[in-house]
Amino acid sequence: MKLEAGRTEAFLKNPGTPVVLIYGPDSGLAAERGLALVRALPGALEDPFRYTELHNPDAATLLAEATAASLTGGKRVVRVRDAHETLVKPLEALLKAPPDALIILEAGELTGKSKLRALAEKSPAATAIACYAIDSARLPGVITARLRAQNISIDQDAATWVANNVSGEEGLLRQALEVLVLYAGAEPRLSLADVSAALADGGDTSVQEAIDATITGDPAATDRALALAYDEGQSPVGILRMLLGELMRLRVAAGAIAQGASTAEAMAGMRPPVFFKRQNLVTRALNIWSLPALTEGIAASLRAEAACKQTLTPDQAFCRQTMLALASRARNAARR
Repeated sequence: MKLEAGRTEAFLKNPGTPVVLIYGPDSGLAAERGLALVRALPGALEDPFRYTELHNPDAATLLAEATAASLTGGKRVVRVRDAHETLVKPLEALLKAPPDALIILEAGELTGKSKLRALAEKSPAATAIACYAIDSARLPGVITARLRAQNISIDQDAATWVANNVSGEEGLLRQALEVLVLYAGAEPRLSLADVSAALADGGDTSVQEAIDATITGDPAATDRALALAYDEGQSPVGILRMLLGELMRLRVAAGAIAQGASTAEAMAGMRPPVFFKRQNLVTRALNIWSLPALTEGIAASLRAEAACKQTLTPDQAFCRQTMLALASRARNAARR
C-alpha cells in the first residue's frame, strides 16, 4: 500500500506490514526513517542475531536473510540499503508468503514506472513510503512554523536566508533548526544576523583561526589569533557568537555520529557545507569532542557571552579565558 504523508510518523513507531519500501530523492530522510523502523522493534538494533544490514544484495542473499530463524527470540529485522529493481522477484516471493521478520528496503528515487515501487504500493503485505525534499517555495514558511512550535519567532528575511542556505532535505533541515533553537536560547526571536552567525561557515580570518585553534586544542595559537582579532577591533561578544555557532554545528554532527553515522557522513551533513580546506580540521575536532563535552562547551560559551555583555566585565579577558579553557580541554582530550 502507499502510505499517506499524515500517517508516516505513527507507522514508523508501529509498522503494520512485514515489508516496507522507503524511496525518494531525500536519501537522508530515507535513512532516518529506516533507522526509526528498526528501533520500532526494541532491542533488535543491538542484537546481531536479530538485525542484519545488506547493501544491494542478490536475490538468494535477501531470501536467506529474510527467512532465517531468530536464534535469540524476537522478530528479526533485515535492512536493505541501496535497493534496486533486481529485488523485484525475491520480493514477490516474500510477499506471497510473508516471513516473520521486518524487511526494510531503502531505495533512491523511483519513477512511476518502477516495478519495485509498484509492487510495494499494490501489495497489502507491503508499505511504500516516499521521501521528498521540501519545495524551496514552501521552505521559509516551514522554517517559520517549526520554530514557532519551539516558541521561537524568526524574521522573514532571516527565514528566507535559512531557506537559501539550507537544503530542503528533511534530515539536513532538522539539523539546521536544532542549531537555531540552541542558538536562540532564551531569546524569543531570531534575526538575520542571528541565523547567519549560527549557520555561517567561516568568517574573518583571525577570528576563524582563533576558533579553529580552540576546537582542535591549541591554546597558544588561540591566544595569538585572539590578540590579532582584538587588534583588528573584533568584539569579544561577536567572537563568542561565532564560537558558539561552530560548537553547535559540531554538536549536531556529533549527535549524528552517536546515532551510528561515520565522521565523514556526519560532516557531509553539516550545513552550510564545510569548506574543503577546513574538512581535515573539522574531522579532527569531531574526533576530539564528545557529545557531552560539546554540550558543556556551548554552555560555557553562553555564560561567557552573557558575562561580556555586563558593563563592568573585562570582556576581552573573559572571552580569552573562556576560549583558552576550551582549547586546553580539547588538547587534553586529544592526548588520551
